[in-house]
Amino acid sequence: MNGRRHKQKSPWKKATLDTGETLIIDHFDNGRMLAWYALQNYDDTGRFLSEILSQADSRHSLSSQERGLAVDVASGVVRRRRALDTLLESQISRPRSNVEPDLWRLLQLGTWQVVYSRTPEHAAVDTTVELAKRVGRERWCSFVNGVLRNVARLLSTDAAEDFAGDALPAEDGLYRRLNQSILPDPINDLPEYIGRAFSLPRSLARRWCARMSRFDLTKSCYHSLKVPQITLRVNRLRATVGKVQDALQEHGVDVTPGENDWALKLEHASRLTSLPGYAEGWWSVQDDSAMLPAELLAPQPGEKLLDLCAAPGGKTTHLAELSGDTAQITACDVSESRLLRVEDSIERLKLTSATPVLIQRDGTDIPDADYDAVLVDVPCSNTGVLSRRPEARWRFKEDEVNELVQLQTRLLLTAFDHVKPGGRIVYSTCSIEPEETAQLVESITKQVPGLTLVSQHLQLPGQPSDGAFQALLKKIP
Repeated sequence: MNGRRHKQKSPWKKATLDTGETLIIDHFDNGRMLAWYALQNYDDTGRFLSEILSQADSRHSLSSQERGLAVDVASGVVRRRRALDTLLESQISRPRSNVEPDLWRLLQLGTWQVVYSRTPEHAAVDTTVELAKRVGRERWCSFVNGVLRNVARLLSTDAAEDFAGDALPAEDGLYRRLNQSILPDPINDLPEYIGRAFSLPRSLARRWCARMSRFDLTKSCYHSLKVPQITLRVNRLRATVGKVQDALQEHGVDVTPGENDWALKLEHASRLTSLPGYAEGWWSVQDDSAMLPAELLAPQPGEKLLDLCAAPGGKTTHLAELSGDTAQITACDVSESRLLRVEDSIERLKLTSATPVLIQRDGTDIPDADYDAVLVDVPCSNTGVLSRRPEARWRFKEDEVNELVQLQTRLLLTAFDHVKPGGRIVYSTCSIEPEETAQLVESITKQVPGLTLVSQHLQLPGQPSDGAFQALLKKIP
């Protein structure tokens, strides 16, 4: 020893940005630190949490339990962000603009743990204070401790029965009574209560309140906050539901039947790529509602099929499986990187009937063929899948819905141009907004001679799975 003291390496380095001093991660010691980094990166870039966390995997050697904690905390904060801000604003006297962004982010993380997680209150507070130390901000500790303990004092042990200024939505249709009425009065301003209590932007809350019944509104709102289960679609060409279920249960995974006969739901699964049947192509990840479009199209052996917006490939491979892998499926997309995911899925599931094709955005280079049927699963506002895509609620913009409708209309007209007379088209979206669903289909069938609606179905969130819309149309000979 040379007598020198070795200072413990900090996991943080500083960088001065235009907005002031921020904290930049260098490495991760635990799940909460990774969650804090993911939230910071999300706020700075707007990228999806899943992408941020996946890229961060190379910079840590956390256990699967700690990484799972990071996913739960980060997605929970984004999913509940407006409610968290409401709770915090009720307990902090200074304006939010006078609180450093990194500190506010830390308070959101701690508040989510205190209010919504199963972490004991004292542990939630203590670990958040410790995180403040780990990021080199000991001066925050007293403030963080005081605010989080005040938030905890807001929570009573009583249950509430309905919307109210002191009724905070918990989970599974339950409300937690608060010791103060910090939420808007739902009688005077229902959209503002819904927006703050269920963490929705006001524009979306206003839409849902205006058109949904109380039952549908409550179901949709609670589902938007639900941590989604992982649903598997069994590849009927490679395995049976019983075979996959038995293999997963032997691996220690809790498995229950899905809504679809070929679906299984997983509880708290580890990395999917390590599960039995992944490498063998026995199953794909796909929600029950996402299985409906391919089934509605009802592909037949030997048919020529066009999947117009194929990436990431779940519906393409479903079409192949339903047709016994004997159809001729052209799987198109405008993104080369996303099309690679389609190709990977086709190969892993050992399918041969689907061919990925990169096309231009105007669709002028779609391979010519007299397609028997076309599936057009359009880009949308994702309002039916807010539980599965927690960032989507904050990306919702009224003016962007109009832009999406223009794109969706063009894609449906493209499908019409490429299907043969007598052929079928399934228009599919995971939005539940009228402009993107029934109104759009009605408008186009009125304007386009020879296109008729056969059937359509709107599934609202929570009844029983994700929200979605499908319409089966036919080109009249």
